[in-house]
Amino acid sequence: MADVDLQLREGSPEDFPALSRIDGSASTEWVLHVARSGEPDEQTIELKWRRVKQAGSHRGIDADDSVAEFETEWKRSDRLVIAEVDGGAAGCLMLGENWNKTAELTLILVDAAHRRQGIGERFVQEAEGYARDRGLRALQWEIQNDNRDAIEFALAQGFRIAGFHDALYRNDDLDQQEAADFRGIAVFLTMAIVGITKGGSRTALTGLQTENMRGRCR
Repeated sequence: MADVDLQLREGSPEDFPALSRIDGSASTEWVLHVARSGEPDEQTIELKWRRVKQAGSHRGIDADDSVAEFETEWKRSDRLVIAEVDGGAAGCLMLGENWNKTAELTLILVDAAHRRQGIGERFVQEAEGYARDRGLRALQWEIQNDNRDAIEFALAQGFRIAGFHDALYRNDDLDQQEAADFRGIAVFLTMAIVGITKGGSRTALTGLQTENMRGRCR
């Protein structure tokens, strides 16, 4: 893959109009299907990839709705990082701190034309640095179960699936996973921060270096 001139910078709400033009659409061809069996108090949960829609199916959001979403997520965030390629916005990351000593990736978005260029990896690195600087013990990330690319990316970066909420968006989502208007079940992923104890205090780190925020990426 050819080098790309990737720059990361701090952002603000003034960047929302430009960010709204990013193509953040995601394929919805596959769903990490959630199945329950057993009694109410003793259940078996199965997660399994199923192809539920035609090839090329995807979900996007228009520019006006994007600005509203940015404003909503910003209310529970305290840092915005913007990725620029050749001077144009190619992605963004919002981060916030939870009550339980974890950092939340409240929003992570990479333009469709700039995926697989290392932007997502840099965002995860920034999130790790954000958490470590604050003595936070883990990263938390919510992804809908019909966004296979995002889930598999998160797992490849070291996240693990910690749970799901099958009624976070609608009461009947568990029964609608193959419906045309299905909007996803919330899957929660987590990744422990190396060098931070479970209570959030620091431990000695050796051999770790902080990567410069600006640079080139493959």
